[in-house]
Amino acid sequence: MFQLFKKRNFSEYISDTFLFFKENGAHFFRNYFIINGTLLILLVALSYFVFKVYFELIFSNIGSTSSNFLDDYFNNNIGLIIGVFIVFFLLILFVSLVNYTFPVLYLKLLDQHKGQPFDAKEIIDEFKSSFGKVVIFFLVIFLLSITVGLLIMGLLVAMMFIIIGFVLAIILIPALIAFVQFSFYEYMNAEIGVFDALGKGYSKLTQNFWPIVGSTIIMYVIIQIVVSIFSAIPYIIGIASMFTSLENQSSQEEAFSTFGIMMVIVMCISLLLSYVLNNLLVVNNGVIYYSLREENENKNTINDIDLIGTDGE
Repeated sequence: MFQLFKKRNFSEYISDTFLFFKENGAHFFRNYFIINGTLLILLVALSYFVFKVYFELIFSNIGSTSSNFLDDYFNNNIGLIIGVFIVFFLLILFVSLVNYTFPVLYLKLLDQHKGQPFDAKEIIDEFKSSFGKVVIFFLVIFLLSITVGLLIMGLLVAMMFIIIGFVLAIILIPALIAFVQFSFYEYMNAEIGVFDALGKGYSKLTQNFWPIVGSTIIMYVIIQIVVSIFSAIPYIIGIASMFTSLENQSSQEEAFSTFGIMMVIVMCISLLLSYVLNNLLVVNNGVIYYSLREENENKNTINDIDLIGTDGE
């Protein structure tokens, strides 16, 4: 059984994240795709449609004699565009909530079951019972993002005219990611309010700030590298196909059509991988969260003492 409550250093924050997936990855992702697979398929299918229409509009406008081509299209299809946008937005919102909450609930159940097996139904039941809490938490985070968050981002952008702004962004963005995730773990594991959870999340972030920020940066970079590698393959194929079509004196429309399809595939792959690989980042912060709890609560030490008493009986 993977040990959640364990005192860890910086290198163990990273190595134990991969150890978790080595030991529990098959069970984790099997339940992940049982719960989130259909939603991801719907999202990718809708994304394919949206991106395909977008690129067709862009490339069909090349060489067009009408200066109001895009305006005419939007005016003639305004109802469809608004409808698709609303469905797309709501689907992304719901998939994001499920995707972000799944690893938090998985680790919570892993702790509760003490190595005993559990299935997707238990995770779904846990999600249903806490859905209201999840919505409230992210609603508060959204409101804070468009107030305090925009102010912070504005200051960072202003400071980017000098080098220190870039340095602060590299530190502050992963710190904010870890802060929100620690707060969410705290909120989902304790009967406390959102703002109490945010306070505890901040305390945990400052408890071991630099190793936490460093670990979050490394995980984020790994995710971006993997996404870039898999997304680059269809992109390169699309570029090569476009130039091959032009060299063979094929029609310009055919060349741009092939490139557009490949770009749609790139966007869909990037979207899908971003959701799936985000588990790596959330689990990493979960490993850190339980490690910090062990430092504060000494749960393993207490359990060992209880076991000694049990053995004595």
